[in-house]
Amino acid sequence: MPQSMLEQIKEASKGALVFCFVGVGSAFAKKNDQTSLIIAKDGKTILVDIGTTIPMALNRQGMKVFDFDYYFFTHSHADHVGGAEELLLMSRYVMKRKVPLIITEPYFGILWDQTLRGGCEHNEEPLLRFSDLVNPMKPIWVQSQPREAYRIVVDGIELLIFRTAHTPGNVKLWEEGFWSTGILVDRTVLFTGDTRFDPSLFVHLRVENGVRAIFHDCQLFSPGTVHASYDELNTRLRSDVKAITRLTHYGDTFEKFTPENDGFQGFAKPWEIYRWPCAKEAKAPADVQDGAHTTATATSTDEGGEQGTVGS
Repeated sequence: MPQSMLEQIKEASKGALVFCFVGVGSAFAKKNDQTSLIIAKDGKTILVDIGTTIPMALNRQGMKVFDFDYYFFTHSHADHVGGAEELLLMSRYVMKRKVPLIITEPYFGILWDQTLRGGCEHNEEPLLRFSDLVNPMKPIWVQSQPREAYRIVVDGIELLIFRTAHTPGNVKLWEEGFWSTGILVDRTVLFTGDTRFDPSLFVHLRVENGVRAIFHDCQLFSPGTVHASYDELNTRLRSDVKAITRLTHYGDTFEKFTPENDGFQGFAKPWEIYRWPCAKEAKAPADVQDGAHTTATATSTDEGGEQGTVGS
């Protein structure tokens, strides 16, 4: 009997870090499901974001929304949490368990009070609390990071959760925006989550120090208001950074673009397994252990003489 998609992902994750996107589309895409990501390592899985189309997308592959070991939400837009109520209520009434949710202390109240509470709390008397539905796994604030960031290791998978500049559209800095995050996994693979084009992100995360792949938010039209635009990424990313970058969260006009011709790895594709063999077990990096911080440069001259930047 052939393996299910989830079994294939788990098998591929033996001795490796695996990314597999359930969907790669933008909020209103119709040709792809909304962006959602399965992270796997040594058979353990984390489902990142459950938008409104994701439970059905999982079902088409023989999966249920409650089939994963851990869950993480990057932010509260419906294309990222629209399926969260199904996860919470199915887990409580069908699976008889709390959802193992990776969630920072600041976001815990935001997600419940401003998004999930209305559809969940009135299912029982006394009213349900968020803590009745989830087993929160709260990352630790990394004080040495130049932007707000949190770290957690679950079953050998290290997540560095960092704030991004996403909404509202008039904000210039991540500090000014509403809660939204991306993740750096095992200090190896960067998933930006939803973000405007943010040059400082690459500096703060020191992408030149061991990051092997980047999956970057990409809006296919300009200007980029709450998402990085294709034009910004194409003209302002350094060539060596573009060479390890796949584009995600894109709209339905993607067939008009050939990002490989512009130096990118290409568009991320749904249900394609991306795999990086594990070099070593995840452990606290030096800056977490001793509080030290080094500053990386975002500017360089490429071999061809082109002046490029990771960001600006």
